[in-house]
Amino acid sequence: MKKVLFFMPDNPLKKNAGNRTRALSMLGYFKSRNFEIDFVSEYYTGRWNEADIKAFEQANLTDNTYVIKKKPAKKNILYYLLFYKLPNFFYSNKAWFFPLQFPELVTLRFKRAFKKILEKNDYDYIFINYASWATLVEHNPFTKKAVTVIDTHDFITAQLQRKVNIGQSFKEEIRRISLFDIALAISVEEQYVFSQFCKNKVVLAPMMLDKPKNVGTIEEKSFDLIYVASDNIHNQKSANWFFNEVYPLLPTNVQICVIGQINEHLSIKASNITSVNFVEDLSTYYLDAKVALCPMLTGTGTKIKVVEALSYGMPVVCNTRGIDGLIDKNNNGCLVSDDAVEFKNNIMELLTDAAAYQKQAENALATFNISYEKEICYKNLDKIFQK
Repeated sequence: MKKVLFFMPDNPLKKNAGNRTRALSMLGYFKSRNFEIDFVSEYYTGRWNEADIKAFEQANLTDNTYVIKKKPAKKNILYYLLFYKLPNFFYSNKAWFFPLQFPELVTLRFKRAFKKILEKNDYDYIFINYASWATLVEHNPFTKKAVTVIDTHDFITAQLQRKVNIGQSFKEEIRRISLFDIALAISVEEQYVFSQFCKNKVVLAPMMLDKPKNVGTIEEKSFDLIYVASDNIHNQKSANWFFNEVYPLLPTNVQICVIGQINEHLSIKASNITSVNFVEDLSTYYLDAKVALCPMLTGTGTKIKVVEALSYGMPVVCNTRGIDGLIDKNNNGCLVSDDAVEFKNNIMELLTDAAAYQKQAENALATFNISYEKEICYKNLDKIFQK
């Protein structure tokens, strides 16, 4: 039996963001291939509590669970300052005149605890999520003979381009990804960029989802449009654009369901808008809607909610950024425009033209089945992890 250490700072069971959904799907892959899985996470980053940890253990996703605190409690201020704050100040390179232009989330305390786990175990694979945590394997003799793998999730420099020196940030991101034997890229764009500069093997590992059940079983849909989004800054900006620029152009009888934490940032209230902050299972809503919305003006990487909609054979109306990461940019079930009027026209075409709707629905399902269906993706991952 092969053994993997799987590090993810967030709680994958909190399925309110695409990155957690992806981590959960990766754990599902290792479980399906009978790997022994040691899961490591960070208490504060993942906003864990004791109930969350117990629920995760009872979910039977892994064999062992380690939720480590990257910093001590502040009960003893002197101890906190002398043995955590000050050492970590220098370790994180924040004490110098030229601070690192890339997020460093690993603390000295956390790295020591991580090393202890590695020291006590022999792993075939060490799987790290995010380049901002990549230094967990840097200068770490306890990785031993394990194959190190990083799931990049996103092109972080692109996300930070207005906050940092782009050149220095990009150089550091490439350096960190190159620390690993294998890098997984979620999108074709990121695979292309990373493979041009990284010294290691960069593999495309797109989002993978189960094929939904009961697709097409509901004849009369309650919702014309479904919009699923978390509350990150890109979604906030894009949602504001949609509701300020596009929504006023739509007929008032178009029924819209908005699901997710994005609702906390929307002030609009109308009789044709249904707001749902959180649902455990989105399938009921996807099955009861006609068209998916993905207004997206900024951001990088594959939009998980687009892939989810495609899995239901549901056409998607989005901006150009909405198809980032999709392997096929054409005939993929998405109608794309960055113009508010055209965006509205795309919506109305799907809602009023049965032939146009059917064509896009077929394209959506074909795109999913070819590139994102779980078993297809599992076979591609086998080429990496079943050698």
